[in-house]
Amino acid sequence: MDSLRNKTIKVIVAGVPNSGKSTLVSGLSGAFIRTANYPGTTVSINEVSYSVKGTRVLMKDLPGTYSLKADMIDEAVAARELLLGDYDGIIIVGSALSPEQTLYLLVQVLELGKPTILVLNMMDLAMRRGIRYDIDGLEKVLGIRIIPTVAVRGYGLRDIKNMVLRIHEIGPGNAKLINYDVLEKYIDTLVNNLRVSRGLAIEILSGNPITRGLINDDIRQIIENARKEIPNIDSYVAEMRWKTVKLLVNKFVIKSAKVTISKYDELFLNPKYGPLLSLLILFAIAETIFLALEPLVDLLSTALDSLPVSSLVEYYVGNDILRSLLLDGVWNGLATLIDFIPYVFGVALLIAFIEDSGLITRISFPIERWLRRIGIPSRGLIYLIAGSGCNIPAITATRAMPSTRDRVLTALMIPYIPCTARFVIISLIAAAVIPHLMGLIVVLPYAVALIGVIMISNTAKIRLRFIGKGVPYAYELPPLTIPLHKSFIKKVWYYTYEFILRAGVLIIVFIIIMWLLSITGPGGIIGPEALKNPALLKRTWLGIIGNAMSPLLGPIGIPWQVSASLVYGYIFKEVVLSTLALLYGVEEGGLAYAIKSFITLPSAIALIVFITFYSPCIATLITESRIVGVKLTIINTILQFTLALTLAYIAYYLTLFMVMAL
Repeated sequence: MDSLRNKTIKVIVAGVPNSGKSTLVSGLSGAFIRTANYPGTTVSINEVSYSVKGTRVLMKDLPGTYSLKADMIDEAVAARELLLGDYDGIIIVGSALSPEQTLYLLVQVLELGKPTILVLNMMDLAMRRGIRYDIDGLEKVLGIRIIPTVAVRGYGLRDIKNMVLRIHEIGPGNAKLINYDVLEKYIDTLVNNLRVSRGLAIEILSGNPITRGLINDDIRQIIENARKEIPNIDSYVAEMRWKTVKLLVNKFVIKSAKVTISKYDELFLNPKYGPLLSLLILFAIAETIFLALEPLVDLLSTALDSLPVSSLVEYYVGNDILRSLLLDGVWNGLATLIDFIPYVFGVALLIAFIEDSGLITRISFPIERWLRRIGIPSRGLIYLIAGSGCNIPAITATRAMPSTRDRVLTALMIPYIPCTARFVIISLIAAAVIPHLMGLIVVLPYAVALIGVIMISNTAKIRLRFIGKGVPYAYELPPLTIPLHKSFIKKVWYYTYEFILRAGVLIIVFIIIMWLLSITGPGGIIGPEALKNPALLKRTWLGIIGNAMSPLLGPIGIPWQVSASLVYGYIFKEVVLSTLALLYGVEEGGLAYAIKSFITLPSAIALIVFITFYSPCIATLITESRIVGVKLTIINTILQFTLALTLAYIAYYLTLFMVMAL
């Protein structure tokens, strides 16, 4: 151990999707997790760093992959790191429930000739399913250490830590486990000529796109000679690998003859009422978000309001502009960020619970075909439902989706779902103009949102073709559990921490910028009094921007005061009503009467449709850009506004026609 002191060990962790890989990495480190974007992509690699007795371990958690030849961009990132990366050893994490998939990835990694450790995770679930492993026999054949684990409970993690510290002492395993027969001479030629691993030589011969940069004229000639003997090398190699995997499974893995499902699963998987049950569960989750979080949000808001921040700033700061900056800018931004945290934590808690409890498979499987038909990723519906509480944590939580394509597509869809703040505005308009149709108005925003989601999903598919296909989810049925364990809590905290770290500072900065736009105009500094005086506010940059939207909404009978307040909605939707009250010169309680006096029924319906998804707030846009990139966020926002405006006009003239017909 002394020889390793002050040294750094680089290890990469790879595994098939849904194997519990990230849970294992989190349990190993118990430390700071940093997400790094792979160059040229939006795919994340989690980098974990921790120290043991003076030895620093740098661990890269790669995206899940089934092989070294990638069909999706996630797999390409993992395969490139495995084939070309700089590291000391590899940890392959496999699900003990899926020995075939695990061993298929492993035999490819063994051919790379690097020190390798195989981790068979979820061993407790495998044993309950009647799956047994001859680990000693498998270790002898593979030439590596195999460690059974239950990552969520920490079982086996100490053994992995000890093995990682001794990674340089571990052999590379049986790199020649598979005999490729007539292909062997070409493999040896490439290994000798390029001085690369056996595995990389095989991938070159197989035509793996990742290896194109290594091919010159001499190598191309070797490949052509090999293809004369074996026309389809890729299929040949895959067949030989699967044949070896089947032999290993038949010899070293014992499976029970019959697998039964519980009565609960019979309900979930029933083709007649299983989808309905799944949808009811999703809506119950949404209700849980609203009901459980509201008291906490109210309590937090009350606690923030009770703090003597205003009196302290007014007492110690004499300058009006500086005082307004501290109160209306910095403190308002910080308070808004704090108000969001319960929603972020709550949504993260519920989504993590659905995933780790085993509900994720039961909810996704029955409605998979229907969701894919209308363009929604199967797991995306959970995040869309969560977005009805608050778009921000729902978008943040999409990081848990294993497919980049599904993750990006879902993150683009979520802003089209009306959040609680938007729904409050819609409810006030409906209560003011058409209280007798409140039941219809409750449904209308979500019906309009569904139209938007379907349209954007089909539009985005064209743009996202380069990302690849949706992930081929393996629908294995883990037992239903209540996941109140350490790894579950860490996952929830990580989601929340990611939001605070990545979006928090930018949210505060943008609120300060909007504050500056609210007290200045073309004539210079107007002053903090503009925040309380509608006439002055109209002369500020923000007022001018608000009036700029008026020509777009004026033709359908929406007053400029409403247009201006909607501009404030780009900051946060929660401030629309307070801004509208300011512009109409009434208290928020008198808004209903003011709206009723200035807006007709067709205009109210059009306004409800427009507000449903005219644009997310700036915090949502920042969060969205972290997932899909700035370019796609801008395109999506423009499409969203255009669609909102178009549907608002359609709703206005349809309602006007119906009113005139009556």
